[in-house]
Amino acid sequence: MSGRASDHLVSHNSDHPSKSKSRQALTATAFFLLGAIVILIPALILILRKANCPDPPSPPGPPAWNSSDYLSNSDYYSQLPEARDFTQLDNLRLDRLSSPRFHPKNGKTVIYLRKQYHMPDLKGSTTTLHWIDLDTNKTVQLTRPIWGINDQQFYWVDDKAILFLSNRGSSGLNQLFQLNLPDDVSAIGNFLEPTQITDYPLDIDNLLVNKQGTRLAFSCQVFANLTVQQTADRHATDKASGSLVYKFDKLFIRHWDEYMLGPRHHPFVVSIQQTNGIYNFTKAPTDVLFNIDSDAPTRPFGDGKAEWSFSASGNKFAYTRQHDENSSVAWSTNLDIFTVDLTADTLTSVCITCDNHAADTNPSFSPIDEHVLVYRAQAVPGYESDQFKIKFFNGSNPNTTLLDSWDRSIQAITWSLDGKSLFLELGEEARNVIYKLSNISSPISTPTRLIREGSSHDINLHPTDNDVFLYTHDSITAPPNVYLYSSPTSMRPVTVHNNHLLSKVRMGKVVEAFSFNGSQNEMVWGWYVEPVNGTAEPAPLAPLAFLIHGGPQSSWYDAWSFRWNYQAFSAQGYAVIAINFHGSDSYGQKFTDSITGHYGTLPYEDLQLGLTAAIERYRINGTRAAALGASYGGFMINWIAGHPEMSHRFRTLICHDGLFDMRGMAYSTEELWFSEHDAGGFTPYENPEAFEQFNPVNHVANWSQPMLVIHGGRDYRVPDTQGIGAFTALQRRGIESRMLYLPNENHWTLNPFNSLIWYQEVLDWMHRLTI
Repeated sequence: MSGRASDHLVSHNSDHPSKSKSRQALTATAFFLLGAIVILIPALILILRKANCPDPPSPPGPPAWNSSDYLSNSDYYSQLPEARDFTQLDNLRLDRLSSPRFHPKNGKTVIYLRKQYHMPDLKGSTTTLHWIDLDTNKTVQLTRPIWGINDQQFYWVDDKAILFLSNRGSSGLNQLFQLNLPDDVSAIGNFLEPTQITDYPLDIDNLLVNKQGTRLAFSCQVFANLTVQQTADRHATDKASGSLVYKFDKLFIRHWDEYMLGPRHHPFVVSIQQTNGIYNFTKAPTDVLFNIDSDAPTRPFGDGKAEWSFSASGNKFAYTRQHDENSSVAWSTNLDIFTVDLTADTLTSVCITCDNHAADTNPSFSPIDEHVLVYRAQAVPGYESDQFKIKFFNGSNPNTTLLDSWDRSIQAITWSLDGKSLFLELGEEARNVIYKLSNISSPISTPTRLIREGSSHDINLHPTDNDVFLYTHDSITAPPNVYLYSSPTSMRPVTVHNNHLLSKVRMGKVVEAFSFNGSQNEMVWGWYVEPVNGTAEPAPLAPLAFLIHGGPQSSWYDAWSFRWNYQAFSAQGYAVIAINFHGSDSYGQKFTDSITGHYGTLPYEDLQLGLTAAIERYRINGTRAAALGASYGGFMINWIAGHPEMSHRFRTLICHDGLFDMRGMAYSTEELWFSEHDAGGFTPYENPEAFEQFNPVNHVANWSQPMLVIHGGRDYRVPDTQGIGAFTALQRRGIESRMLYLPNENHWTLNPFNSLIWYQEVLDWMHRLTI
């Protein structure tokens, strides 16, 4: 409209150009001022309104590194004026310490990993390498903490250099890095900057370096018949196509929390050498499993440290792989150990355990004999919780069994320096203990227990002393810490990162293992944790959190947990009871095996008797009890719900990732051996009754108690339809209930923010119904 007016004005005043221009200017100015008023008045109103009602600040995103933003949990908690009751938030703020390793020559210093969260809001985490002098206790943080950056899987390659994996590079993928240490590490004034060795287009997932520093092995997820680069190219092509169609010709379709779309964990081996202080590959790495559709390490929890080994000279390589070329992988637990001669022109894998159709895993070469290795082996195919025994392989004679009559399942094996003894990690009466088996060549040698209390893991021997080692240790009252073992009377913590945090929180200090006559009149054990406010008279009787473990062939250990933590309930005023019923591990293989075909009998009876024994023994208010369980524990919650003689003893039930329909579970879970073995060795079509005998879905008509149902959307072990089915049953029956659905979680709740929500929902639900 203004353009037309200007044209009209000019055409009628062409004989007076100066007046015409003046009028144009005045008109334009008037229109501009009018427009400004129209725009500015509403804007001014908005500004004035915002001044009175400001918007809430936007939540901060995970920050990049800068020194002003970094605060350790030690510094944060030292500033708190007084102690407070422990919460899951405090639990997640704890530094997580792992993988302690002696200096390879003198053993006077130690390097370990430290994972810490952004304080105080948990928005980001970082894992770094730390160094400590055992004589002076001087500690140095070697690598720069950057939120979102995690260093992992480090190895001394000589007495001054460390190789490790990290996502510090520009690609954000896990790659191989090297850190060179100065002569005086204690004098480091700032962080050391590592050198990046590899720059592959895929993540490096596992790393192992031989003790000579001449060879290493790493893994990448590649398609069976493609190289690393070809795999990356195929990923790019698939992504560019925009297609999202999965095709399967065999099981697994999905495993744990991922769909099995082709890429495999393949081990690559390569020689390395040092040039100008930096280690580099001497040639292209070799894919040991090229053209084989299999994983090594195995999925979902296998790792190179446990499932790979270099021989004493570094010229041989052993690895564990799963036989998963066809669908039988879903109902077979068969794992085998293969060895490779790395000096040969063509690398050929030789199976040394193929006569056993159960699991053989965790090979470990002798430190002194090129032809000797030990490994862990089971004897019962299709039974993941069968006893693991120690097998001895010497290259020619048939594999022999050490401690064949011992009724304990071995979890980890570490050689002594002289190759004559073994250090053993194993579960014993709900504690992870350490034994030493001296003189393994003697048929009468018996193991000696070195550490009994709490839970101990990850032994690292002193380089010159067979009787000194590092390990990590935790318990119900103490999170994992690095410890030094010097003798049966000398065991001390090495690190102090969490001391300030622990000094500013109140936890249940009274922890007791108790026993009672359980099912079949056999001794059964459980844990009691006193509430943080105590139970001494005249305090009122404490409400009860009755915890039921999963597995079912596992136990409630004397151990710390970042997920199901006894202290998170104790600090809220609950007495905690956790029963290790028939089927639990660490009490002998016969006790573990007893649950087979008895899902709803022996453990159920133990829980009934254990609840009664606990209420009689401790100051617990049995009328204000909540039962909580996950996985098999969730099955038991659903089973209890259908049996009023037990369900009415609880004001509420809480079921996390629980089994609801056993026949549906048998056809939809990924690892079929769980359902089939525990049902007595049957498939659901061969013996449907074996799956109906203890099926919670058949007893829904008896359900009456309020229930909170929790399930992860990426739980492929117990698919989410099991939780949805239970919640549907509750709602259809009009029973007070709620469902907490975590779409990005698997069988466990791992995201720290989801973990906080989990505890908030669970404790709020419990408080409302029990207090």
